Amino acid sequence: MKDDNKKKKNNSKQVSYEKEIEIAKEKKKKKKETTKIEKSILNEKDENSILDIDTKLYNKKSKQNHIEFRGEEFKIKEDETINSKPEMYKKSKISIFFLIITLLVILGYAYYLYKTLDFKNLEIIDILKSCSFVLIALIVILILFKVNTKKSTPYVIFLTLILCGYAFFNVSYAKEEEIYVNDFINHPYSEVVEWADKYKIELTTLHEYSDTVEINHVIMQEYGIETLVSDVKKIKVTISDGPNPYKEIIVPNFTGFSFDDVMKYIKENHLTNVEIDFAISDKARDTVIEQVGSGSMLRNDLIKIVFSYGEEIETTEVKDLKGLSLFESTTYLKRYGINYEIEYEFSDKIKKDYVISQDKINEVVESLKLVVSKGAEIVVPDLSKMSSSEITKWASNNNIKIKYEEVYNKEYESGKIIKVSIDTDTKLSEGSEIVITISKGSLIMPEVKSISEFKLWATSNNIPFEENYEFSNTIKNGELINISPKTGEKITENDTIVLTISKGKSVTVPNLIGLTKTEAINKCKSADVSCTFKYGGLTESTKKDVVTAQSKKSGITVAEGSNVTITLSSGIIPKVTIPNFVGKSKSEISSSCASLGLTCNFNYSNSFSTTAKDIALSQDKTGTVNQGTTVNITLSKGSARTYEDVFVQGDWLKLGNPELTKSTLKSKLESACPGVNFTFTFKPANSGIGYLSQDSQVKVGANTFIEGKTYNVIINSN
Repeated sequence: MKDDNKKKKNNSKQVSYEKEIEIAKEKKKKKKETTKIEKSILNEKDENSILDIDTKLYNKKSKQNHIEFRGEEFKIKEDETINSKPEMYKKSKISIFFLIITLLVILGYAYYLYKTLDFKNLEIIDILKSCSFVLIALIVILILFKVNTKKSTPYVIFLTLILCGYAFFNVSYAKEEEIYVNDFINHPYSEVVEWADKYKIELTTLHEYSDTVEINHVIMQEYGIETLVSDVKKIKVTISDGPNPYKEIIVPNFTGFSFDDVMKYIKENHLTNVEIDFAISDKARDTVIEQVGSGSMLRNDLIKIVFSYGEEIETTEVKDLKGLSLFESTTYLKRYGINYEIEYEFSDKIKKDYVISQDKINEVVESLKLVVSKGAEIVVPDLSKMSSSEITKWASNNNIKIKYEEVYNKEYESGKIIKVSIDTDTKLSEGSEIVITISKGSLIMPEVKSISEFKLWATSNNIPFEENYEFSNTIKNGELINISPKTGEKITENDTIVLTISKGKSVTVPNLIGLTKTEAINKCKSADVSCTFKYGGLTESTKKDVVTAQSKKSGITVAEGSNVTITLSSGIIPKVTIPNFVGKSKSEISSSCASLGLTCNFNYSNSFSTTAKDIALSQDKTGTVNQGTTVNITLSKGSARTYEDVFVQGDWLKLGNPELTKSTLKSKLESACPGVNFTFTFKPANSGIGYLSQDSQVKVGANTFIEGKTYNVIINSN
């Protein structure tokens, strides 16, 4: 029963609410139909009531109004004021859309300026010129956004289009703007890498020594500052490797030079292998007293210089050596007789081979420890995942040498890194070298039209190949029959290309021995071989112009047109009878041999005889022989000569010097007695060293010697 009453009550409220809405709609309708004059005479209560109901209908979603209905009148109580604006002040969705587009265009254009402008070389006026319009437009749009209404929509759209057009024009114009090559001389190499990467320019790097340009800085560049970037596809720059250690210079003798003068010379001439030491002496302190190495030398040749301590070593409070080079620091310590030991550490702040710290300072010490920098601790990144420009930039910034090697590899695309000589995360010191192997991609067998073309290609690409030869009835001699791998196939690193070359049509070499020259020519022609002829001299029985030999054996297979060298007989050798030459003179025998066509060879007998000199004693051949035969004839040496009264003088003997005595006697005796043989021996003796022994066959004074005989000369020795 209670529930039914409750439902009735709720239904009654619903009816009252619906009735209220109908009354409000009716009054709103009357309001629209009422003229301005009729509106002015409406009572204030009705007008307020109509405006409140109109507001409620305009904001249907608002649930904050509580309506109480009493009889035929109703009253609206508002919990908060509803901001009901006229139509002209309502927000425009189209205008908001264009405002968003405009903001995106401005952001995009600003990003474009950031990416394209070279702010390092751009003057401030250029930056303001590029950005001023965008900044002003941004301010205007923000103002319009604040007062954005349907009434201002056309202005927003118009300004948006203007800004879009301006941005498009500037982007298009910037692409055609004249941008010139930067001046990189004396600038770090990393700047060149960034610039080349930005403008997509291929960079080639050369290295040179330089006394004036800092290491890893640009010495020369291929294009100057008057060259447009748009005209450059590739650029070549030369990078400094620092002073040339192999340059030849003239090193003076520093003896007497002062310490400061020598150190100045070492620095100015970039000497890299100088050892400095000090020693106590009576010379003035800090002057050179000894030097090893001077004159024409290389900069890295060893030079040792010793300075004077004076008569005693001067002591001093050791100064702060931090930041000095190892050479400067150790020289300073030696100068004051301070012993030292060295430890090496990595340092990001102190250059390699410069002092980081020391364990003692500002006190008189006998020894100290130096901590010397190994340079920055360089951790190798994963270079295989970096681009060439990134690697170059990293190497330049860390003073690491990069060496590229290119190989063909079918497993990696062209330009991809195959191998890095140093593992990722390895710690290196400055100046280390890393070798990077880059793929040239798969090597493809090209289409070759000739063997010479192929060989040129194979040699330039360091590709091994071998040649095989085969006979072919269709392909001419010397032309290519086949190549493996075939055209278009990939070639691996260890492949050897095989060429099959034609030897031409095969033919059989005929037997030409015994044929006349004319017969041989005809037979060669019919067998498709070429023949050349030569004469082989006289023969025992073969007539002239008859074949005696051929260079290729008969019956073998050769290429068509192969050459066969044919030897022809010069005719039959004539016979002659050798006369008896014994007892005849050498001149008679020579004349007879010449007339007979014989060759005579003369030798002298080993012993003397009573037969006169140059008379034949014997011959090795007699009877009938071939013309041109050699006959060996032995001639007499005649009787031996006797040399009397050969006087050996006493001053030829050198007291105390047996060797000098021997050489003197040998020279004198051989000159005085040609054909006489002398032997020299030494015999120990207690006195008369260098004089002739009593047993010697050669004596001081007159001697007689016979040609062909041998005499022993005995000299006293120790």
